Amino acid sequence: MQPSRSQDAPQLLENLALQATDYALHMMRTTGSVPPTVIADTNEGYIFCMPTSLTDEAAKDRFAEVARLMAVAYNANAIVMVVEAWARLPDKNGHLDTNTPPSQAPDRKEIVALMLEDRIHSATSLLPIIRDAGGKFIELASPGPIQFGESEGRFAGLMKGSAPTAEQSAKAKAVLQQLRLSVVNRGFDPTLN
Repeated sequence: MQPSRSQDAPQLLENLALQATDYALHMMRTTGSVPPTVIADTNEGYIFCMPTSLTDEAAKDRFAEVARLMAVAYNANAIVMVVEAWARLPDKNGHLDTNTPPSQAPDRKEIVALMLEDRIHSATSLLPIIRDAGGKFIELASPGPIQFGESEGRFAGLMKGSAPTAEQSAKAKAVLQQLRLSVVNRGFDPTLN
């Protein structure tokens, strides 16, 4: 991802990043982990979607497709994929070993990754997880400003470049119903953190 200056950051994505951070903090405090979650910012409010599991590549691909369908079905203004993950950061010289998967690296960092998109921009924010010696969650470290640029991978390109038509939204809702997925806007109260 190529970073850009935060003053170019669209306010919509920054607000969604704050919502996702509040959600991640709430989940870490109440359960000790963050389930993979998509949060869509719609005209009716935030809607959330969580898969039952992401145990294999096919399940991850299905979750990405459900996120794309959600964005179309509910005419999302922006969307964020929230996942707990292992990350490797460049060393002090800027070198990053890309041959060792982060989950197997001795210098790995536990993070909550926020992958944000609107119809024009992509951005990421990495929230470092801080735990005590016994593994109990303490806090999420400050991620700094979100980083804008191009994203790659199965969880990139979740939003279309233009707003969906009413027909496209209806078709996407029908597919979600066929998959027996019902989306309910239950809201989220960050004051419960």
